[in-house]
Amino acid sequence: MVTFSTSTPTARPRTTRHPWLAMIPLLLGILIGALAISSVSTALPAIREDLILSDSGALWLVDVYALSLAATLIVAARIGDAFGRKRIVILGLAGFAVLNVVGGFAQDGMVLIVVRALLGVAEAFVVAGVVATIGAHYQARQRVLAYGLWTATFGAGSALGPVLGGVVTEGPGWRWLLLGSVPLAVLAGVLAIWLVPDSRSSRPPSWDALSIGSSIVALGALAFALHEVLAAPIPAAVAGAVAVATLVSFIRRQRILQEPLIDMRLFQVPGFSPAIVRIVASGGVSSATVLLVSLHLQDARGHSAAEAGLAILPQAVAIALGGVLAPLFLRWLSSPTLTVLALVVQGAGLVWLSTGVALVVMPLVLVGLGFGITATLAATTLFDVTTEDDAGQVGAIQEVGFALGGGLGIAVLGTIASIVGPGGFTVALLVAAVAVVAAALLPLWRRTSTDVVPAPR
Repeated sequence: MVTFSTSTPTARPRTTRHPWLAMIPLLLGILIGALAISSVSTALPAIREDLILSDSGALWLVDVYALSLAATLIVAARIGDAFGRKRIVILGLAGFAVLNVVGGFAQDGMVLIVVRALLGVAEAFVVAGVVATIGAHYQARQRVLAYGLWTATFGAGSALGPVLGGVVTEGPGWRWLLLGSVPLAVLAGVLAIWLVPDSRSSRPPSWDALSIGSSIVALGALAFALHEVLAAPIPAAVAGAVAVATLVSFIRRQRILQEPLIDMRLFQVPGFSPAIVRIVASGGVSSATVLLVSLHLQDARGHSAAEAGLAILPQAVAIALGGVLAPLFLRWLSSPTLTVLALVVQGAGLVWLSTGVALVVMPLVLVGLGFGITATLAATTLFDVTTEDDAGQVGAIQEVGFALGGGLGIAVLGTIASIVGPGGFTVALLVAAVAVVAAALLPLWRRTSTDVVPAPR
C-alpha cells in the first residue's frame, strides 16, 4: 500500500544577488534552444544543397534534435538531481557552444546530423536544469511569473526562428545560424556561473542501468514514431510497438525499485496527472494547428510558403503573450479557474478556424493565447503539488509531456486530416477542440492544508 505524508523540502538555494537576475541566463538558454529547433526549417534547402543531403538525411537533420532531446531529458534531470542543476545548465551550454563550432564548419551531411543529435542532448541538460531550478528557486506567484517568462521566451524563439533562419541563410549563410549561437551560449554560461543558484535533491540518486537504458529507448522510439507516422507509417508502427513495450517494462520496474529513476507515485499526487494531461493536450493541439493551417493555406487557398508562415506568426506571438499575462490574470482568477478558461479559449479558436474563416489571425491568437496561459499554469501546478526534492523528476516529466504532446498532436490530427480528405481540415480542428475542452473538464485542483506529497525515502 502506498502511503503519503507531508515532508519538509530541501533548503531553497540562496543567493545574495537579486533573485530575478538568475532568470537572465536561464531564459537565454531556453531562447537558444528554441531558435535551434525552429530556424532549421527555413535554412534546410540551403543546407541540403551545400552538403548534398538525401531526402532521408534532410528529414533526420530536422528531427534528430527533438528526438535526442526527448530521449535524454529524464537522464539529464537525474544527473542534475545528483550533482547540481546549475552544473548541468552550464555543462549543456558549454556543449552547445563547442558543438555549434563543429557544426558551423562541417563539410559532410552525416557530421552535421550527428552534431544536431548531440545538440539535442546538450539542450536536454539545459532544459532539465532550467525547469528544475525554477521549480526549486521560486515559490507561489514568483513561480507563475518565472514559468510565464519561460513560456514567453520559448514562444518568441519559436516565432523568430524561421524568420531568422531565412534572413541569415540569404545573408551570410546558414553556417552562421550555428556559429552565431556560440557567443550566446558562452554569454549564458558565464552569467549562469555568476547568477544562478545551485540546488539538488537530498535523496540518494538512482543509477539503475536498466531503467536508464529503457527510458532512453522508450522515449526515443516514441518520439520517432510520433514524428514519422505520416511520412513513414511502417517504421513508425514498429518504433511505436517498441516504445510501448519498453515503456510498460520501465514503469513496472520503477514500481518495484526502492530508488526508482522516476517515482511513479508522483502521478498519484492530487493535481499532478491532470496538469500533465493538459500540457499534452494543449501543447499537442497548438503544434498541430501550425501544421494544419499551413497546409490548408497553401493547398486550399494557394498561399506561398512565406505567406503561410507570416499568417501563422500571430499564434507564436500569442503564446509568448499568454505566458506574460498568466500571472497578471491571477490577480482576479484562481489558477484552476484560469486554466479551464484558457483551455476553453483555445477550443473556441479551434472551432472558429474550422469554419474556414478568411482571416485566420484572430482564431490563431486565441489558440496561442490559450496554450501560453495553460502551459504556464499547468507547469506551475506540477511543482506546487510536489517537493523541491522532486524538482528534477517533475521538470523532466513536464518537458517530456510538451515534447510528446507536440508529436502526438501532429500525428493524430495530421492523420485525421489526411484520411478524411477535403473536409479533413475541419474535422481535425473540431477533434482538437473536443480534446482541449475534455482536458478542461478534468477534476480541478485546489491547494489545501490536506494536500499530500510523496514522503522522502
